[in-house]
Amino acid sequence: MFKPHRYLGQNFLTDRTIADQMVSALEIENGDEIVEIGSGFGIITEALLKKSKDKKVKINAVEIDGRLYKNLVERFSGEERVEFYNEDFLKWFSQFSFQREIKIIGSIPYYITSPIIHQIIKAEKRPKIVILLVQKEVAEKIKSTAPDSSYLSSFVQTFFDVQYLGKVPSRKFNPEPEVDGGVLKLIRKEEVDFPPDFIRKYEGFLHKAYSNPRKMLNKVFKKDELEKGKIDPHLRPQNLDAEEWLTFFKVLNSV
Repeated sequence: MFKPHRYLGQNFLTDRTIADQMVSALEIENGDEIVEIGSGFGIITEALLKKSKDKKVKINAVEIDGRLYKNLVERFSGEERVEFYNEDFLKWFSQFSFQREIKIIGSIPYYITSPIIHQIIKAEKRPKIVILLVQKEVAEKIKSTAPDSSYLSSFVQTFFDVQYLGKVPSRKFNPEPEVDGGVLKLIRKEEVDFPPDFIRKYEGFLHKAYSNPRKMLNKVFKKDELEKGKIDPHLRPQNLDAEEWLTFFKVLNSV
C-alpha cells in the first residue's frame, strides 16, 4: 500500500471528471508542449493523453517522488507523447529548454503554490495557459481585485488574466486535506513582455507596497512619489489593482 510523504504535501486528486475539466481548460492545440506538475498516480496524465490523442503534442510530466515516478514510467511505457522526469519541478523548470508553445497543468502541493507561480512568471518563455489546482483560499486570493487586492493577486494579474474555475471539495483527494481546493486558469497577457531584471525589481516594489497592508500608502511611499504617480495617499495597498500598480512602478522608474 502506498504511503504518502507528508513533507511533500501529497494529496492526490481522485476525481476523473475534475481532471478532464482541468485538461479541457488547457485548450490543447497541435504543436503544444505541455508540462504537468506532480503527476502522482497519473489521473491528469491520463486525461492529457486522452484529450490530445489526435494532436501532435509533447507532454513533460514531472514527479518528485521516485516511487510514483517508477509506476508512471511502467504504466505509460507505450506512450511516445509523454516523457517523465523524476525531479523537483522548481529546479527542473528553471533549467529546462522549451522549443514550442508551453502550457502548464497540475494539482500542486499547497505549501509551494507561491514559489511555483513565481517560477512560472519569471520563466524565459512564459506559458500561454496555466491550469492549477491549489488551496481554495489561495485561488480566491489570486483572483481578487481592488478593493481586495493582495500582493499575490497584483503580481500574478500583471502577467496573466486570471479565471477562477471553481471549488474542488477536499473529499475529492486522497488523503483528504483539511481544506478544499480551487482551480485557477491563468492566460498569458500577450502585451506584457518584460526582461527578468524588470520583473525582479517590480516584485520587490510590490513587496514593499504590501509590507504594511493595513496602513495607508503615505506610510509606505514618499509624498513626491505618490504625487508623481497620481496616487491618493489615503488609499491602502488593496485599493489598487494590478494595472495601477504596474503604471505606478513604471512612472517611478521612468519606464
